[in-house]
Amino acid sequence: MRITLSSLLLVSLILCGCSAHERVQNHIPANAGVYDDAEGYAVLSMLLGSASQETHVAAIRINMVTHVESVSGAHSLEDCMKVPEDFREAASDYERRASTALVLRKKFTLRTPYDLAGETRITGSGMRNPTSTEKGISDKIASGTFYLSPVGFDANHIHAIAYENYLCGNLCGWGAYHLLVKNAGRWEEAKDVNGCRWHY
Repeated sequence: MRITLSSLLLVSLILCGCSAHERVQNHIPANAGVYDDAEGYAVLSMLLGSASQETHVAAIRINMVTHVESVSGAHSLEDCMKVPEDFREAASDYERRASTALVLRKKFTLRTPYDLAGETRITGSGMRNPTSTEKGISDKIASGTFYLSPVGFDANHIHAIAYENYLCGNLCGWGAYHLLVKNAGRWEEAKDVNGCRWHY
């Protein structure tokens, strides 16, 4: 009897492991292409390098499927900000690229180690007590995941737009649309431009 119960328990654990693995696989849309833009990875690497200093993480966690632009809502580009004329072409390219999911590859150049996560939806109840200690808050922030868009460029690759969102749980995280310019071969945030940022 004891052997039978142990066998059943082992089989159920294996099946649960398989179904969890299958959920991770199913998280990637069947029609998703691969994001393979070297200049795009350079822009996203610059953004992640700056953001990782805020989170104090030992390893950066990046959702492996790119953000898909919503045609409406608080976080769509057009609803979030008035795009300056210099960035109109980059905005159009961004909206075209962000209309479908793409799979990110390990092509980031970061000083901090990073992982691509296949299943990173934030789950949980809003009824949990909020973390109140400084260490608890710091641990919560450090456990988050970055959600990134493909990067939109103008024809000359001088202006760029990218979406970055960091989620670390209920009412924890931030995000922004970044407007960037290439200056002396390096990407940097555009000055004197009102971007769109939010905090949870």
